[in-house]
Amino acid sequence: MQDLVNLKVMTLNHSRNLVKIADLSSATNLETMNLVNCTKLLELPSSLQHLEKLTHLNLRMCENLRFLPSLYKATSLTTLILSDCSILCSFPEVSSNLKELHLEGTAIEQVPSSMESLSRLVLLSMEDCVRLNNFPTAICSLRSLEVFSLNGSLKITTFPEISGNITELNLGGTAIEEVPSSIECFSNLRILNLGCCRRLKGVSTSIHKLKSLKTFYLEDCSRLEIFPEILDTMERLRYLELSGTALKELSPSMENLIGLEELRLNNCENLACLPDNFYKLKSLQFLCLYGCSNLVTWPDNLFSAIGGASLTEMQRDLHRLSSLENLDLTGSNLENLPKSIKQLPRLKQLILRKCKRLKSLPELPPSLKHLDAHDCTSLEEISSIKKLFEQAVLCKDRPYGFLEWIFSNCFQLDQKAVRNARTPKLQMLFGHMVTLLKDYHQEFPKINKVITCVPGSEIPEWFDFKSSGYSINIQLPSEWYYNSSKNFPTFVVSTVVSFQDYSGDREILIRCECRLKSRNGDCHDLSCSFLTWTKRIPGSELIGSDHLFL
Repeated sequence: MQDLVNLKVMTLNHSRNLVKIADLSSATNLETMNLVNCTKLLELPSSLQHLEKLTHLNLRMCENLRFLPSLYKATSLTTLILSDCSILCSFPEVSSNLKELHLEGTAIEQVPSSMESLSRLVLLSMEDCVRLNNFPTAICSLRSLEVFSLNGSLKITTFPEISGNITELNLGGTAIEEVPSSIECFSNLRILNLGCCRRLKGVSTSIHKLKSLKTFYLEDCSRLEIFPEILDTMERLRYLELSGTALKELSPSMENLIGLEELRLNNCENLACLPDNFYKLKSLQFLCLYGCSNLVTWPDNLFSAIGGASLTEMQRDLHRLSSLENLDLTGSNLENLPKSIKQLPRLKQLILRKCKRLKSLPELPPSLKHLDAHDCTSLEEISSIKKLFEQAVLCKDRPYGFLEWIFSNCFQLDQKAVRNARTPKLQMLFGHMVTLLKDYHQEFPKINKVITCVPGSEIPEWFDFKSSGYSINIQLPSEWYYNSSKNFPTFVVSTVVSFQDYSGDREILIRCECRLKSRNGDCHDLSCSFLTWTKRIPGSELIGSDHLFL
């Protein structure tokens, strides 16, 4: 290569026939070099170390690159990316000015003690280095290190000794067995990821001293039976992921997580109860208990500590869990929800999928917009949603965009399938809702869409216009054109869908398109989606019969 003195950026990404790079000694102004996915590249020229202005070198996915030339003299280099260079087996020799080093998915087995010279290193990622079997104590001298990742490095068995300046530590999928008390030295730590550490048995109680911690991942630590006592308040912890652990109970000291906003306990199959003081997590917005099959009881005071309390105590405690917006109880064995659930003033989403023993719904909070009770096969009493709908229509102060209620596979709600005379007549229930919309649309036009889904094979009787197939033409009354806001306030669309040939291996979108055509030929198109099932939603794969969408 000749006349490269003016070259500042070299990008040869995805040059899959590129085997080697010619001498670059004349490229004295080169600053950035991108050679991503050059899968046949075997070597780099030694002249790289003399490129004094080179700051960024990206060799990601150069899977045949085994060695690097010394880059010790490339003193301007701040970012070196060697991710997924899968046969690279030696730690690169680099300048002490390096700030970011990415070695994810390499074949490196050892890290030399000389790495202590990387005094300005801010980020070191060695995720999925499955051959890496040790880490030198010299790493604790890297005072500038803020982000350190060893996710998926399966042979790492001990908690690394690192500088107290670390802000993000990722050890997910390693073989560590405990988190030592020395973790209390990480006063700046904001993110701690120990997910999928399947040998992890204990976390030190000194975890409460991490006053900067915001996010803590412990999902799928399948041997973790005890969550540590929280001996002091942790104001900044916002997200705690405990899904897939072997926890049998949560300590009452959880109440010290006063800033906690999201708690996930999915598939904690040994979890039998929640602590009585759980309601004190007043910042909690999202609580997920999906798949907690042994959770059969609730604390009496979970949503409000009002049972048997004095009026003063009741007024004091109504704020408990007052921030909760999303509650996921999928797969639990609860037969009934606590009546106090109506006390949650901000609850917007309630997920009850596959709660096979759930028989009825109590009065629900007026803030609720999305209720998903898919596959609640014992559910037979839902008359409480009538009041929920009335509150939505008649409330003057709270804006409502839409309401969505999913009762798919709730076969006890199918009017033709059940024989119990006490089962509420859904057609009467929905008919009442339509009457409310007609009567109050002008005064309170707050709801622009209501969606529901139940098992059924017939359009409700109170529909004036019906048709077989996928379309229908309706002649609107002539007076509608002159006073549309009064005479055509809203319309209700219903359809019956057969799922006979649905195998659950593809997405479903049910969509309604409406074309309003005037006498002079002007057209106005409206459209809305009923519901979408995706493969990403657990339990959405099987729909057991015809269903009515409204």
